[in-house]
Amino acid sequence: MFMRLKYLLILVTCFLTLESCRRVVQTPPAPGAATLHSPSGKIYTRTPAGPADEEPDVRPRSNIALSRGGGGDEFEGTAREAAKLSIVSAQLETFATLSDLLDSLPSDDDMRALNIPKGADSDRVPQEQRLVTVTAFLYASSKESDDDFHCIVGSDASGSTRFMNVEVSGLPEASSPFFAQLNAARNEFKAFFTDNSVESLPSSRYEKYDPPIPVKITGSIFFDVDHLPGSIGPVGLKPKSAWEIHPVSDIHFEP
Repeated sequence: MFMRLKYLLILVTCFLTLESCRRVVQTPPAPGAATLHSPSGKIYTRTPAGPADEEPDVRPRSNIALSRGGGGDEFEGTAREAAKLSIVSAQLETFATLSDLLDSLPSDDDMRALNIPKGADSDRVPQEQRLVTVTAFLYASSKESDDDFHCIVGSDASGSTRFMNVEVSGLPEASSPFFAQLNAARNEFKAFFTDNSVESLPSSRYEKYDPPIPVKITGSIFFDVDHLPGSIGPVGLKPKSAWEIHPVSDIHFEP
């Protein structure tokens, strides 16, 4: 009798242990989390990471819809519009890491001392006349009220990294000499976020990716005079410099 009770207790203990393990495995994901299946077959977790950034000087959507046809892809901002919607004509500089690129840029203090104007006709200053390409990791992205996609990229995938904001820009008018290239880059970005023919783009709130997504980015250097360092991006992923790549003129995921 004693031996039967002993075996019964062992069986009950094993059952409870297995049930506990099953419950751990079936723990639900974080609220709002989703998955992204990349064209290569890799799966990334998409987790809500807070509100998008505040964009100044955004046109009323009704005005932009009348002038450019609407659709959510047209650039709706005015701040430094001339610079944001142009691609630098310069020899391409290639950087092995994002840290190398950041180290090559003038300091934020030196750039703010230039008092770059914020009007729509504000074009690039000499320090911004650079075309670069760099391999990095996409940690988070959002769609802003001016229809730019803010992409927070890091220098590596470890989490102990340097960050930079790069922007897949909203589109200029179709008559712009830069329209075709900016539209191609935007379509490359959108294609990666199309899963089984369903487009699932970043929205007006940031989402972060686990693991960070490898990307190769080409674009024009730009200094953001509207946002101080540390004000762009979700908590824990905020760049410490206002330098950007803006606009992105080519982007390749999982290069």
